[in-house]
Formats: sequence, C-alpha cells, structure tokens
Amino acid sequence: MIGRTIRFVLLLAGWVLAAAAALAVWLHFYPSRGEVSLYLTSAVPFAVIAGVLALIIFAATRRWVMLTVGVVVVAALCYTQLPLWRAQTAPAGQEIVVVSANMLFGGADAAALARQVAAADADILSVQEVTPAGLERLRATTIARQLPHVFAVPGDLALGTALFSRTPLSGETEVDDETVLHNLEAVTDLPGSPRTRVLAVHPGAPLPGRTHIWQRDLELLGEHLRSLPPGPLIAAGDFNATWDHVRYRDLLHNGIIDATEQAGAGFLPTYPTDRAGGRPVIAIDHVISRGFVATSVRTFDISGSDHRGVVVSLVAP
Repeated sequence: MIGRTIRFVLLLAGWVLAAAAALAVWLHFYPSRGEVSLYLTSAVPFAVIAGVLALIIFAATRRWVMLTVGVVVVAALCYTQLPLWRAQTAPAGQEIVVVSANMLFGGADAAALARQVAAADADILSVQEVTPAGLERLRATTIARQLPHVFAVPGDLALGTALFSRTPLSGETEVDDETVLHNLEAVTDLPGSPRTRVLAVHPGAPLPGRTHIWQRDLELLGEHLRSLPPGPLIAAGDFNATWDHVRYRDLLHNGIIDATEQAGAGFLPTYPTDRAGGRPVIAIDHVISRGFVATSVRTFDISGSDHRGVVVSLVAP
C-alpha cells in the first residue's frame, strides 16, 4: 500500500513538472499581456529543470509513454533556449565595447561603475535611472575623461537616462515622447563603423496594474527601430523583458540581433540583485545591434543597484 502511494505521488509530481515544462514552451511563443503570463514567462529557463526531473521520474517508474511525451516537451523547451547557447562565428574587425548599467533611482556607486567602465575599456555606456544628482556623480568620475561625449536627460527616480561615448555624438534626440521613461538616440563614428546609431533604452517596467505601459513602450520602441534607415545600430539598456518575451524578440528584426544570442553566452540573469541573497534570476538587461557581431557578453555587480551591469564586445566587420 505504501509503495503504491509513493508511486502515485511520484507520477503526479512527474505530470505536474512535465506540465510546467509544456506551459513554458507555450509562454515562450505567447505575446504576454496580463501580469500572470508576463511574470511566468520570465521564469521559462527554469522550466528546463522541471522537465528533466519529470523525465527522471518517468524513467524510474518505467512509464515509457509518459517518458516519450516528456522527452518531446523538454526537447521543444530546449529548442527555445538553444539560440542563446550557440555562438556565431565572429569576423576579424575592430572591437567595440558597450556597457549598460541601471543606477536604481540614481543611488548606485558611480565610482565603482567607473572602475568597471575603465576595466572594460568601454566605447559606449548606457545608464538608466539617472537622477540629476546621479549624473553629477558620474561626471565626477573617470567616465568623464574616458567617455567625454554625453547625451543625458536626467529625471526623478527611474525617469532619467544617459548615453556616454568615446567619440562625438550628433543628432541627439529622444526615441519617442510617449514612452514613460527617457529613451535616447544619437549617431557617432565608432572605430571601423562610421555613422553608427546608438540608443540608450529603458522601456517602462511591467509593474502590477501597469503592464499596459510595458506593452506600449516595447511596441513604440519596436516601431521606432523598424522605421530607422539601414546602417549600423547599437541599443543597450534595461529592456524590462527577457529573451522569452515575444515583445522583446519582436525588436529583433531588420538585421537587429541580441548580443547574447550572437556570442552564445547562455543564461545571464541581471535582476534583481537586492533580494534572494543578491543572486539575480531573470535576464532583462541587453545589448542588441545591427552591423556587428558580439564576441562576448558578461555581467558585473553594481553596488547600490538592483541590477547587474552588462559588458558586450562587438566586432565591426
């Protein structure tokens, strides 16, 4: 009797885990609108663990039909994640380094961020949640010497954004006045890639009861990217969306590619770092580009922020 009960509990657990993996596959392709589906989509990568556990249970209990179904589900789920783990071949060319960092209402350690920017030998820096005081602290660091050309629109709390560049900026403008946070754009002549359009982006967060703002901002950003003329482009920032959100992948058209996908960097969570022991669980900070190939992506801690920063090396063919 006890053996049957244990077997039943194991099989029930296996089906629940397999169902979670199947749900994750569906969420990867579903254009999330409501809070529940949007938040669950952020956890899709972790469903691989659930799927593997289901396979172990089905194999141990010799449920071969269930095992076969489970293998199909897990294979489909792995297929959705495979692009992030398969690197593209990078051509020889000039390297461009891009850094993105979120200052959490301007409170992050500007000096520590400057050390990371210097260590990376960055050419472009996108900073989100830049307050007037936070911008002054950034200007007082070595960032001002390394990246002297600045387009910044600071604001209260999360509103402000700044774009720092090693090379002169021109055509500075905001991406769209209707976005809830400032999203910036300019043109610069990067080594090996003249007239590169660079964007510092920060769509609105999908806060409870305000997911429509998140949806609208990503749609506005996507419309803007699709309206741009051909040519090299780099967009870096806190996209408030993961690889598994359809609305994020909708940005990746007209030759625009995710740096993590190009570099085969895998799962690199960046948020949140202010809870759960400081270990981030979702990847919402990204660099996307056109006319470049990403050769490496890494993250770094930022004291005083709830995000990890991102460093991306791009090669201009």
